[in-house]
Amino acid sequence: MVYGRVFDSEKEGAMTKFYREGDKSKGACSSCKAVVETTFKLTSVPLRSGRGKIDDVLAAICSQCGNLVSIPQQSTHRIREGLFGKKCPVEVRIPRHLRDVLLTVCVEIASDVKPTEIEPFVMRYYMAHIAHNKLNVGLLKKHLKSKLMEGRSDDRVSFRVSEGILKRFEQKIKMVKMSRTEAVKAIILQAKVDLLDKAAPRRLREIVLSASAA
Repeated sequence: MVYGRVFDSEKEGAMTKFYREGDKSKGACSSCKAVVETTFKLTSVPLRSGRGKIDDVLAAICSQCGNLVSIPQQSTHRIREGLFGKKCPVEVRIPRHLRDVLLTVCVEIASDVKPTEIEPFVMRYYMAHIAHNKLNVGLLKKHLKSKLMEGRSDDRVSFRVSEGILKRFEQKIKMVKMSRTEAVKAIILQAKVDLLDKAAPRRLREIVLSASAA
C-alpha cells in the first residue's frame, strides 16, 4: 500500500484520459484541509509500511504546500511493478517426459487455456511458497529418488520470477543441498502429487486465482 488516494482515470467521451507531467487538476489536500489546485509531477511514493519507497511515480501534488494529494489509476501499474521488483529469467533443461507431466498439470488447472501459458504460474506458485515457508522445502528433497527425475534433458522449462523470491528460494534449496535444476524438476513432481495424484482442491484453486489475477 502507498500513501495518497488512487482515483480512476477520467473519461472524455469514449476515451480514457491519461495525465501528463505538468497537467493541472484539483483535489482534497489533507495538509491544507481544503480542495486545492494540483500539478502532476514525478515523485517518490513512500510505502505505508515505512520500509522503502517507489520512485518516479506520476502523482497529483498540491500546488500550495507540495503535499501528495492523489495518484491516478495510470500510475498503479508502475507502483505494482515497483512492489514486485525486478523479474529474473529462469531456464532449466529437463527430460521430455517431465515436461509432459508439467503440461498435464497445466491442463488440469485450466483446460481451456494453452498449457504453456499456465506453466509460469505453477512454477512461481511453488517457488514463492517455498521461499516464504508456506511449503516445506523438504517435500522437494524426497522427489530426488523418483525415476521421473532421470533421463536425457532434451526439453526445457522457462519463466520469470521476482528477484526477491528467487533469492529466498535458492537459499532454501541450498539448505537441503539441491541444485536449481533438481529443485525445478522436484517442483514439477510435487505439482503432480498435489494436482493429479491427490487432486488437492485448495492448491488448485490458489494457482487458478494467481493466474487469473495476473
